[in-house]
Amino acid sequence: MAPEQLIAFATFAFVASATPGPNNVLLTAIGSSVGIRRGMPALWGIVFGFAAMIFALAIGLGGTLFTIAYVMDAIRIVGVLVLLWLAWKIATAPVGPPASGDEMRPRDIGRRGGFIGAALFQWVNPKAWIVAAGAITAYMQPDGESALYQAGTLAGVFVVAAAIGCLPWLAFGAAVGTLLENPKLARGFNIVMAVLLVASMVPVILERA
Repeated sequence: MAPEQLIAFATFAFVASATPGPNNVLLTAIGSSVGIRRGMPALWGIVFGFAAMIFALAIGLGGTLFTIAYVMDAIRIVGVLVLLWLAWKIATAPVGPPASGDEMRPRDIGRRGGFIGAALFQWVNPKAWIVAAGAITAYMQPDGESALYQAGTLAGVFVVAAAIGCLPWLAFGAAVGTLLENPKLARGFNIVMAVLLVASMVPVILERA
């Protein structure tokens, strides 16, 4: 790929990763609960999971899936349902001092999800599919280098650009974490994160309307 194309894709990947969406809302919630260091596995899971999706779709899988309308509709429906479930878990997560039992708290999302959970989440994240489809259709060149080379290049560039774009969301969550020791503030923050997560699905729903 030509240098100018790499720069254009890096810009695209950064903007797509840095703008609000399910991944960044989740990172903010995790950062507020466990901090930057313990939230990094989730961040890297998002980054490498997203890059793996782009790579897999770019080497041929996407050409099939993007042409089957009911498959894409099913992916969107499953993604919306998963995001609604996550929003509910975030909004209703217990706040205040830890209590006995296995109640799920926002910090548990970071611990239990971790790298693998965040990576797998990309396959049911509607925004991830939209971004991956846009990247492949805009930057893959049928008459250029091999599909394998182009897919690897796009995935590699995305890892760097996405890590830079997502980190501020995790850091912001960590920065406000100390303010959330107050149960009322913590509850309000969780509800706001849940609402933002649901709002991030609006473009996906409107696209099919």
